[in-house]
Amino acid sequence: MGSIDTEDFEITEADVFGELCRKNFYTFVQEFWSVIIAEDPVWNWHIEYLCDELQKYVERVAQIKDIDGNIIKRREAKLSDLLINIPPGTTKSTICTVMLPAWAWTVDPTLRILTASYSQSLSTDHALKSRDIIRSDKYRLYFDDLTIKTDQDNKTHYKNEHTGERYATSVGGTITGFHAHIIIVDDPLNAKEEASQAALETANTFMDTTLSTRKVDKAVTPTILVMQRLNENDPSGNWLSKKGKKLQHIKLPATDKGEIKPEHLKLHYVDGKLDAVRMTDEVLADLRLDLGEYGYSGQMQQDPAPEDGGIWQKWFIPVEDNVFPDPEDMTGYGSDWDTALTEKEINAASANVVSGKIGTDMYIDDFNYVYKEFPDLIAWMRTQPEPHYIEAKASGKSAKQTLVKNGITAIEVAVTGGDKVARTRMATPYAQAGRVYVRKSILDKLYNDSEQGILKFPRSKKLDVNDALVQAIQRQLGQKEFKYW
Repeated sequence: MGSIDTEDFEITEADVFGELCRKNFYTFVQEFWSVIIAEDPVWNWHIEYLCDELQKYVERVAQIKDIDGNIIKRREAKLSDLLINIPPGTTKSTICTVMLPAWAWTVDPTLRILTASYSQSLSTDHALKSRDIIRSDKYRLYFDDLTIKTDQDNKTHYKNEHTGERYATSVGGTITGFHAHIIIVDDPLNAKEEASQAALETANTFMDTTLSTRKVDKAVTPTILVMQRLNENDPSGNWLSKKGKKLQHIKLPATDKGEIKPEHLKLHYVDGKLDAVRMTDEVLADLRLDLGEYGYSGQMQQDPAPEDGGIWQKWFIPVEDNVFPDPEDMTGYGSDWDTALTEKEINAASANVVSGKIGTDMYIDDFNYVYKEFPDLIAWMRTQPEPHYIEAKASGKSAKQTLVKNGITAIEVAVTGGDKVARTRMATPYAQAGRVYVRKSILDKLYNDSEQGILKFPRSKKLDVNDALVQAIQRQLGQKEFKYW
């Protein structure tokens, strides 16, 4: 290293490079890449973009002091939390969870940073790579006042000499006595567990309940969530569903056939690809085969269900409202129900599908879903076309008995065909064969409703309409046994 002499002080080349890295996170990533990664980098445009956005969050929460220890910039209230949806293999963890904490200390060494991933081993690996950077000769040369305390140097929890800390945990893990200035959650779900309701609930509870109490100042501490989409109700979907939540959303699908946020970033896509070097047509084709349509749509395109649907596709035939058959022209006209007692099934709706049959074809006249408890549910059901076909389960039987007591025809439908997915697969051939017609004014909602749209089944937030639809199709077009009460 050379040096620059002046009358009063000496500036070394290391000082210059250190200051350049401190001022620009992307420069830091470029400079320290080889410290932890042997492969040559591919500096795609999205890396610099993400670095610039992440830098804004760190600089806002940072407290800056002059050389005499006087505070010249205090921590500022956050403008929003940050959600990044991006495919795997795009350097996201290296940027967000490995490099960012190491760089943040160069800006403000007092920062306490909490990071979490779906497993403790993955969280630990991220923390160790960050520590490798901080322990490296280059880091110590550029930032000679930043060292890890020898008496607090664990794999998952270490501190520097300026009260800064890094704590790494897993989703669902306990966090005792630690409050963070910055929270980073990187892949809160294992892709292999995306369909597990238990895993979804654990991840969302961790995000909503555990992390909300682990902040130094709720008005100041930003939470950064970076992940691939796996389910409508994954932590990303959970955040996006919260009305009024201040959230910056960066969504970068593998190809521009997916929705891009912010929209102007589409200009950076080359040949329609996020990364034309690492995501060639051949690579993407192989990934589609390996992951399947659902996996490819979620992990690569950042949409939990394929554009044209998964188990369900756009097979239904629309019928203009003014020529839709009248109920008296159909046989088997009535309402098929999937009912829920919301005091016991607090997240479930009661849904119905109103349909009839002409010849060998089925006509869907309407569908609805509501969140009502007894007796309000029974009162609402009485406004829907009868007879009422009720699934034979605890809540269904209760609804049937109550309806009968009120002089309403209720018909019990036995549930057959296995679980929800198996029963749905049994119903789809009728739609695929062009035997299901739907009133045009309700078709888009049936496909794409934000809560119950069937194109995203089984990854939609709620499955109640799907279950009622499957029952209706099997009743109208399949072989079912009924009990009339």
